[in-house]
Amino acid sequence: MTTKTSKAPIDPLREFLDAVVTRIEALETHCGISSAAVSSGGALTSSSTHTLEKTPSTRHISGAGDTPATKAFDKYLNTTVYNFSDICDDLEMGDMGQLLVQTFSGMKYVVVLASKSKLPDDMTDFTQQLSPLTGPVGEIRKLRLSRDFDNHQKAIMEMLTSVSWVTCRAPAQLPAPFVKDCIGSSDFWSNRIRKDFKGKEDDIAKKQLEFCDSLKKTLQDLASYIEEFHKTGLEFNPKGVSVAEAAIRMSDNPLQDAAIEANRKKDRMANRKNESIGNTVKGGNMAGLVSELANRRSTDGSSAATGLRKVTKDQQTWRKEFKGEKPKPQPVVIAPVSPKKPVKKKKVGLPILEYQERGTKWVIENHDKETVKVASASGVLEVEITDPKQQVYIFNCEEVTIKITGIKLKSIIVDSCTKVNVIFPTIISGCEIVNSKKIAVQTDGVCPVFTIDKTVGVTIYLLSEETIAVTSFTTSMSSEMNVSIPDGDDQKEIPIPEQFVHKIMNGSLSSEVSDLYH
Repeated sequence: MTTKTSKAPIDPLREFLDAVVTRIEALETHCGISSAAVSSGGALTSSSTHTLEKTPSTRHISGAGDTPATKAFDKYLNTTVYNFSDICDDLEMGDMGQLLVQTFSGMKYVVVLASKSKLPDDMTDFTQQLSPLTGPVGEIRKLRLSRDFDNHQKAIMEMLTSVSWVTCRAPAQLPAPFVKDCIGSSDFWSNRIRKDFKGKEDDIAKKQLEFCDSLKKTLQDLASYIEEFHKTGLEFNPKGVSVAEAAIRMSDNPLQDAAIEANRKKDRMANRKNESIGNTVKGGNMAGLVSELANRRSTDGSSAATGLRKVTKDQQTWRKEFKGEKPKPQPVVIAPVSPKKPVKKKKVGLPILEYQERGTKWVIENHDKETVKVASASGVLEVEITDPKQQVYIFNCEEVTIKITGIKLKSIIVDSCTKVNVIFPTIISGCEIVNSKKIAVQTDGVCPVFTIDKTVGVTIYLLSEETIAVTSFTTSMSSEMNVSIPDGDDQKEIPIPEQFVHKIMNGSLSSEVSDLYH
């Protein structure tokens, strides 16, 4: 009697091996490694065993994009943006040029990401992927340049407001008009640069004007690009994947896509296997089940379960009484001592006290009480004004007294200083105090306006009725501000309000000083 053999026992093994091969092929394809050739007999040929060809991975070219929108942005990036970056480098603006390229490359990443993904139901999923765009903008904001580039940096920051166009959508906000609005705000600072170099013919002046023109063109070309390809908002791909999956495919991990594809194939094979098993017993197909068990009998007619070792109670690990294990003592966890944060030392440059012809201003920088002792025997830094057009700029000074004498001057700026006293005569424009702490200023003449911004602790001494009558104060994000005025033979100190009460009346907002100051 001939015994009929069945191939069913090796089917699960065949399916398992197919799944493994599929996953390996997916990984090889994604990593750019060509599969080794297989001979007709199923073995690797000797020539192909050592042949692994490296090809460019899709990960490296995913940013290039293949839609008209991404190609057009590539052209914009490689011409307009790179030209503006080169001008910044020519003006020696530090890392500004490089960071600008990184910013617009991040914008390109966002455009490509949108071209590969469908519009998300919740835009929060999309905004979480904007770090390649917002990161360089943050670095530009932290960039510290020479004071000669104040207007340049402010113009660039106004320009970079335009990067938010990627989150604009109709009908709330159209992206192209949003970008065009940034042109006017950046022009405000660019026009100051143009004014400073108006009528000058040297190479520096020409390069400064090129900076202004190129900045404006960068915004104009961006608005034109958006008007053509993203008129109602950033263009997504209706047939694309989710934003999260598209971001993973564009990430720096070369195995992510392969893992996703391999898992999909594995799931499909598992589903087919489940369907096969389900078909065997579906609808009470007991004949198939009995036939399967019969095929698994041994030659002597024993059951398929014959020969299996019985598990006794003491081997059943789920029974606590047979485990015979003693409870392990809990290890004593010693909390690690967190290292103390290093004290961040204030960055101090060389002390400067000089008059600069360019800009007609006195510059006082990086002085403290030790450097003042070296510069002046009296312990007071003195500046004599000889022209009403002159201005004084005080930066990064600490615990010093500065006395300005001579005729009236144009303006005074106190920036990033601590415990600094300034005495000055009449000012034509005004005195500005910004990013400072514990500042005292005294005018022996007239000062039309004091501007205080991001400062904690300011005392302003006004010594005459004439000064009191014409002086005004503009404050923003500041606290502990006081004005000292004459009161007979003494001085009277009046606090500048920090707290206000706001009310909506007749469709407009009305603000009053809090009762704390009455």
